[in-house]
Amino acid sequence: MSYLRQFWDFLYDFLVGDSWELFVGPIVALGVAWLLVQAGVAALIVALLLFVMILAVAAANLFLALRHSV
Repeated sequence: MSYLRQFWDFLYDFLVGDSWELFVGPIVALGVAWLLVQAGVAALIVALLLFVMILAVAAANLFLALRHSV
């Protein structure tokens, strides 16, 4: 059982690391993009919005990291 726990700890640290926002944010952005595609929004608009959402997640995380480091 300890092997499963060690594997889980490794997987969590590898995927999430120190910032869970960078793990969850793109998954949420992909979900929103999927909903937009299902709603019939043009692919180019969805792609641009997905790009902007992921940039927003990264910028927010960077802002919070810099804010907490000061």
